[in-house]
Amino acid sequence: MEWLADVYVNTLNVIHYMHDKYCYERAQMALHDRDVRRYFATGMAGLSVVADSLSAIKYATVKPIRDEDGIIVDFETTGEFPKYGNDDDRVDQIAHDLVSKFMMMIRRHHTYRNGFPTMSVLTITSNVTYGKATGNTPDGRRKGQPFAPGANPLHGRDTHGAVASLSSVAKLPFNDSQDGISNTFTIIPGALGKEDQVFAGDIEVDLAKK
Repeated sequence: MEWLADVYVNTLNVIHYMHDKYCYERAQMALHDRDVRRYFATGMAGLSVVADSLSAIKYATVKPIRDEDGIIVDFETTGEFPKYGNDDDRVDQIAHDLVSKFMMMIRRHHTYRNGFPTMSVLTITSNVTYGKATGNTPDGRRKGQPFAPGANPLHGRDTHGAVASLSSVAKLPFNDSQDGISNTFTIIPGALGKEDQVFAGDIEVDLAKK
């Protein structure tokens, strides 16, 4: 994680520098107050996959499977383990700590123009692309399968109802993810005491605005 934070911040520094060099928004910046506070936005994807995988390693038995070159290509997981999205502190604390620790590592690095570092947990569509580029994981997710969007539990992992699922997300530390925490939530009218014939669609909750 330390290595990743270093690469991540340095890469963003280069991107922001080159953007200002070749595409500086002079017109927009002219409308700002004199003292501009710049934010340095970072993000996290696949939080629930990492939390569940670490939970599997901690509470179940995980055996890595290697190819002929010694590279881990799969995992054999035996036993049950708590899964993020069910209001279980054993795994929810892992997700909480991942956000806090990675943000702490981000803050240790110099940011372009001394931007104030923030982090988001709100990937909505890129979770599909990231999943395609990620191999098998210890939680049982298979190679190429999408990550969960934003701070959501992985699809089908939340088995204790809507309140438990939302409670797990609510435990994430906003002070360490001030760029936003997103939970995309889908329900049917029957869950609200209505008829099930009509689909209700998505409800996206941005905790950064609550």
